[in-house]
Amino acid sequence: MNINIVESSLNLRIERGKTKDDYTLHKDIAKKQLSFYGTDIFTNVEFMDCNNKDYLKTFEDAGYKSYMSLDTKGRGILCEIKDDCEAEIIGEMSDPHMLHLHIKKNRGFIDLITVRLLVAGGNDADFKDRKRQWNRILNYIENLSDKSHLILTGDFNHGVISSHINGYRFKPRQYFNYQMVVSDLKKRNITLFPMEGASYRGYMKIDHIATGEKITVDTAVYKDVFKDAAEIGTPDHSFIVASIKCS
Repeated sequence: MNINIVESSLNLRIERGKTKDDYTLHKDIAKKQLSFYGTDIFTNVEFMDCNNKDYLKTFEDAGYKSYMSLDTKGRGILCEIKDDCEAEIIGEMSDPHMLHLHIKKNRGFIDLITVRLLVAGGNDADFKDRKRQWNRILNYIENLSDKSHLILTGDFNHGVISSHINGYRFKPRQYFNYQMVVSDLKKRNITLFPMEGASYRGYMKIDHIATGEKITVDTAVYKDVFKDAAEIGTPDHSFIVASIKCS
């Protein structure tokens, strides 16, 4: 079974003094995403239940069904699944944001888990909390009866990658970093796919795709679709565009 996936950050957040109703997720964003023809799954972090009727309708008209998991502020994960796939929500979290979908296509299936670790300030306490959130994801994965068909993607928010573990000494990232992510997943027989380039601000590689033993990543690349996007509701991370094969 072959599946094409696009992961993106919709860059929706609430500024001080405003509410989610002050923001719009425009249909033009959906049209830009849908320009990646043949995509089975669009999975989005930093989604918010704002003025998004036209955005969601654009996906519906293109033959996709929406699946979402929202926290008490109406923020979370949104997945758009092509209607020739069957999808079921298996699990979700709000701290961190997480949505687990069991997706069938033809005679194959995957378990798609999309995550976004929440951030607050970038100090020691923040990175310790990111590690706490990451441990919740690991515990969830650990309790799955079958990890072999897992696809884990999203914004891991581990911060800037140092080439060596000593590069994190005396920095908040000593408490949670890229090398920890790779090691934690490897212990669970999950492989983080190596991608060239960066996904945020031209130097941070914080969006990833990782897979279980029965999933092969044929290709996965970062695509800078909205260059230098600053407006809330316009994706500010590069997309992950991936083609995977499930045995």
